[in-house]
Amino acid sequence: WETCWFKVELSIPPAWTGREVHFVWESDGEGMVWRDAQPVQGLTKEGEKTSYILTSSLKETEPHSLTLYVELACNGLFGAGKGSMIAPPDPDRRFTLSKAELVVFNRDVYELLVDLEILLDMAKLLGEENQRSFQALYAANQMVNMCDVTDASTFPAARDLAAEIFGQRNGESQHTIHAVGHCHIDSAWLWPYEETIRKCARSWVTVVRLMEDNPELTFACSQVSAMWWELRLISVLWQAQQFEWVQSWYPGLYAQIRDFVVKGQFIPVGGTWVEMDGNLPSGESMVRQFLQGQRFFQEQFGRICSEFWLPDTFGYSAQLPQLMRGCGIRRFLTQKLSWNLVNTFPHHTFFWEGIDGSRVLTHFPPGDSYGMQGRVEEVLKTVKNNKDKGRVNHSAFLFGFGDGGGGPTQKMLDRMKRMSDTDGLPRVQLSTPDRLFSALEKESLQLYTWVGELFLELHNGTYTTQAQIKKGNRECERILHDVEVLSTLAVARGSAFRYPASQLQRLWRLLLLNQFHDVLPGSCIQLVVEDALQYYTEIRRAGARLQEEAVQSLCGELLQAQAGSATGILVLNTLPWERTEVISRTGPAGTETLALVTVPSMGYAVVREPLQPPQPVAVRKQEDGSIAMENGVVTACLDAMGRLTSLRLLHSER
Repeated sequence: WETCWFKVELSIPPAWTGREVHFVWESDGEGMVWRDAQPVQGLTKEGEKTSYILTSSLKETEPHSLTLYVELACNGLFGAGKGSMIAPPDPDRRFTLSKAELVVFNRDVYELLVDLEILLDMAKLLGEENQRSFQALYAANQMVNMCDVTDASTFPAARDLAAEIFGQRNGESQHTIHAVGHCHIDSAWLWPYEETIRKCARSWVTVVRLMEDNPELTFACSQVSAMWWELRLISVLWQAQQFEWVQSWYPGLYAQIRDFVVKGQFIPVGGTWVEMDGNLPSGESMVRQFLQGQRFFQEQFGRICSEFWLPDTFGYSAQLPQLMRGCGIRRFLTQKLSWNLVNTFPHHTFFWEGIDGSRVLTHFPPGDSYGMQGRVEEVLKTVKNNKDKGRVNHSAFLFGFGDGGGGPTQKMLDRMKRMSDTDGLPRVQLSTPDRLFSALEKESLQLYTWVGELFLELHNGTYTTQAQIKKGNRECERILHDVEVLSTLAVARGSAFRYPASQLQRLWRLLLLNQFHDVLPGSCIQLVVEDALQYYTEIRRAGARLQEEAVQSLCGELLQAQAGSATGILVLNTLPWERTEVISRTGPAGTETLALVTVPSMGYAVVREPLQPPQPVAVRKQEDGSIAMENGVVTACLDAMGRLTSLRLLHSER
């Protein structure tokens, strides 16, 4: 997870004036290009991000010499394991820089290749019975025959042939695909929390560069949480996640992101602090996920989210629709149930009804992915696979490389531009989550309703794996609940006590982060487990201190109310129901005393009468095998068969 820095000094030949010039960088590790002390481009080979555009047309007045810095991380897209598949980190893995070049990019050749790719895919995938398949094939063949790779003047005529195919429009009934840029980044999984900060920056700066060149591009970004690291793993202040990671560590980039939010291109979605696990957190924790997420969106962007965006967790509790509606959310998107092992989920667009009858409009992208690449095959699958295409005529299409891969690419956009309204293909339009759901709402009269849990038939080990994380989560949920109850009682009793709002927010956000869908379920690497357990230790330590402060304040107020003459024991009940129980207290001499006390729900009581010493319990076995028992109140005898033969009250001899 270490990084190294390269200083790159570039000198562009004067002969390249008027040409598009790229800086090409290929390595096994993820990288970031810095220019003038600002991040300008993420580099990830697996995400097809291997170049930085220096200029689209070099001018004589532009500087031909410049200095860049490349920050190269010792991890790939999927961590630092052996190979490119899911694996634990390999401490002996080495990373290689394979290419660093200054090149001229031939835009005309690139456009021709994209044209040919779309035409050939149409020819292969539309089928022999489809006339458009043959038209695409013959057009592609003519283009190849017309092009002379040594003569660029032959390219425009070839491109005109492709334009004729792409220019033939669809009918009104054609299915509409809503393409939204996307870059799902796990807050921790095969890499630690700290590495996610850099992954966010690499991906989002790449998206910003792409938006500058493509004002029609929209990008949906979920997970708002973030942190400032004061001391690694020990003292941390968590503010709203991935957005504020970038806000804290890359303020210049964050300012650019906010500008694109205002323009409507960079679209915050989700409404929660992180994309949390959908089964294991308590109901209160799920409410806090929405509370903290929506609060951040309101403070930073002036609005809350209307859609819950949780594409990648291991099942969805039946209480979520009720919680969503209570938090201002009426729409839900995921695709995880496409991973079911046995039963195929019967719908892609439907109403999901919770345990109280609350309903939310729900959509699963029919392409069964949130990382599409804008290919013909994916577009056709989106329509063919849609189980509700007779009821609705719109589908989501989320495109872009995730987990640090940089999100959408220029090639993805160029593919979809050619399919925007081409006869024989679904209509593909760059859209937004709001436009998608608004279109679905207009066609929702015939949609089915699914009642209850959305169960994922996969990853069932996540209910039990890494039991210490699950135990820590439940303990810390209880601790924070008790701190809030006790602090509220202290505030209500006396004005001198200050409610620890900022400390509680810090601890809640720390707990909510650990509820991320690869941390609490235990599907992460050991390094993340160690981080999570230390965060729980921090919550326990700080929570115990806050509890003590609240109790001390409450005791002080009660003493003051009695002019310091009150004696007794303060008994607290943080549960939401009245409790009548026997309490015990060990005195200075080590003697134990007991009292029966009734305490109201989320309240307290003071035991002032002397506590009664407990009566010793005696158990004696008789020669005939019977057993005699006495506790100072009653005596009981059981015969050798365990039958009750005698029961007497000592003081009344009854």
